[in-house]
Amino acid sequence: MKIIKEKNINETFIKICKELYLNGNDVSPRGLKTKEIQNCLLQFNGHHDTIITVPERKLNNKYLEAEMSWYLKGDPSIEFISEYSSFWKKLVDQNNTVNSNYGKLALIDKYNGFSQFEWCVQRLQNDINSRQAIINYNQPMHKYENNKDFVCTLAQQFIVNNNKLDTIVFMRSNDLIYGFSYDVPWFNSLQKQIANILKIEVGEYRHFATSMHVYERHFKMVENIAKKY
Repeated sequence: MKIIKEKNINETFIKICKELYLNGNDVSPRGLKTKEIQNCLLQFNGHHDTIITVPERKLNNKYLEAEMSWYLKGDPSIEFISEYSSFWKKLVDQNNTVNSNYGKLALIDKYNGFSQFEWCVQRLQNDINSRQAIINYNQPMHKYENNKDFVCTLAQQFIVNNNKLDTIVFMRSNDLIYGFSYDVPWFNSLQKQIANILKIEVGEYRHFATSMHVYERHFKMVENIAKKY
């Protein structure tokens, strides 16, 4: 397992770029060239801002804001989000919807009368030491043939340590540039919301990916970052 522990999201992003550039394995799933590190655990303080500001990354803040808004609406239709990125058009099913609206999965869908977010809050309010505060993103209903949007995030757990709320996100697969960069602000926002409800401080953010990788189109970006910093 590769463990990277830094103070904030920018330092973490730079460090994983270096690791992928220097030690990433060359693999080609479905004929697409990637550099990959398997079983990668990233950790930093979740209290800080989690929007990457490394200039070479050139994060699209307008898209990030749109994606967060789309998640909060919980609408699986791509009508809104595809105006900001045509990427989603590749993932739609016959109903012009996708599975990876994380807000729908965490905030909107109800199970036994609760959203998964509400479940997590309730578990921790009832027992601050609970290990049951979990949001499942990838679900059995996503396991069907020809699914173009098989959700990459397995789950997110919230756990209290030293009176601070930690979280850990479990990813089956994570593209560093498009996936990790835009996913972390969402997961961290839930961590901060629950901490606020519980009236405790935000603790560590942990992010585990079975496959942390970067695609060929971003090799040069990763190389430039690795060499500069």
